[in-house]
Amino acid sequence: MAGKFTIQPHGRLNDWVAEEKGYFKDEGLDYFLNAEAGYKSVPVLPEAIEKDTPIKDHLFGAFERYAEGHGRKGGREDAGDVSCACHWTVNQSAKLQDGIMYGNAYSVCESAIVVPGDSNAVKPEDLAGVEVAVGYHSGSHYSALQALEVFLEPGDIALKFVGTSWSRVDAALAGKIPAVNVWGPQLYLMEQHGFRRIVSTTFMMGYMFPITANSEDVERYMRALIRAQADIDATPEKFKHYFLNELPDRFLKAVDVRQFGAGERVVPQPYTEAMFEQTQKWMHERDLFDVGAQAGVSYETAVYR
Repeated sequence: MAGKFTIQPHGRLNDWVAEEKGYFKDEGLDYFLNAEAGYKSVPVLPEAIEKDTPIKDHLFGAFERYAEGHGRKGGREDAGDVSCACHWTVNQSAKLQDGIMYGNAYSVCESAIVVPGDSNAVKPEDLAGVEVAVGYHSGSHYSALQALEVFLEPGDIALKFVGTSWSRVDAALAGKIPAVNVWGPQLYLMEQHGFRRIVSTTFMMGYMFPITANSEDVERYMRALIRAQADIDATPEKFKHYFLNELPDRFLKAVDVRQFGAGERVVPQPYTEAMFEQTQKWMHERDLFDVGAQAGVSYETAVYR
């Protein structure tokens, strides 16, 4: 809505709890919570419902979406004024000035590489040469590398780039991929469908906003999320029903959200220059982007503090 601060859900509970509790209004934020810009509208992966169609590689992820939206996550006009993605992508996008990274808080997301219940894989080493479905230049991509490098040689890590997080759920439930790295609601759904964790891939997420966003509104929004986190930490069972707002309709009758964990957690701690530079080093040692480590701006310019 014109003139209002647009909130784009990210699969977490905080936005909905802050709305319920009136925290956005308490902070003086004039806002619009756009549920349709979140995961609710993600369509089913076509290859998952076409029996003989192989899964295609989809080389477009969160990093590309930020470039497309100039700091908004995607090219849609109603995309959020603040959005969230893994800290690797937000870090690199901010360094290249596709947007500004918020530096006074981050999130931690529960995630894992899972396999079907009847899979022969029982430990991470069993995934040598086995395709693990991830999202290109997204949290599942980097976190799979980070986790599997502990157990496997780089040449034995096989990643399959399968679109969005819910597209990977579609493919896994259709039996078309042998392993998948999923996080938050997707992870809880997969476990309810008998999938087993092989290795946890828990990772950090960062917040990004376009240069045109009002930084005072960004602070109001983040304060509300942090207030909501205290409510979730204290009594998560009161709020898990809000996961239903984040699930694509095709999954609503396939899960019991009361059994879910609490999902992504907002951490009111700074994303420091040391963290920024360490992440840059890790990414560029693995040549994850077409540009080198020297490209872009400094932490002081890339990160809002």
